[in-house]
Amino acid sequence: MDFWEELKSGKFAQMVKETSRGAQIVSSQMAFNVIKPLTAAQDDVEVMYGIFLDTKNKVLGIERLASGTINSAAVYPREIVKAALERKAAALILAHNHPSGDPMPSGQDDDITRRLSAALSVVEINLLDHIVVGDSYYSYADEGKLNQMKTQWESLFRTPLQN
Repeated sequence: MDFWEELKSGKFAQMVKETSRGAQIVSSQMAFNVIKPLTAAQDDVEVMYGIFLDTKNKVLGIERLASGTINSAAVYPREIVKAALERKAAALILAHNHPSGDPMPSGQDDDITRRLSAALSVVEINLLDHIVVGDSYYSYADEGKLNQMKTQWESLFRTPLQN
């Protein structure tokens, strides 16, 4: 079996998952390096993964959270919050692939990131990043988009409710 067949077989992905456990993720580049081999086996459909982290950003586990079609994946915030709570995660990095190879996020990507950030914050789980994997990657955290979304969400809590 050549390298690419090995990569697509899923053996390498399983090895990445196992060897990543306990590693500390300190940058979007590290998260991309962990996720890229996992998305290689599903290069024809969108797949979303979660990297579940402890309070020191050490990997508790990596799980596939959703899969879909060539240009979308059904993502349910309730199920992702449930998965994070089951793993006793303090933080989460989301990552999904774009089979087209273009890592620029879509409006749907922005929407699900906003919704997940809000849902996770309610249960005090920090969404550290959302990585979009293509030929390269896009990091919501590095681009400041995630912080903008969190600021908008938090401002809702600071606004007094009117009767």
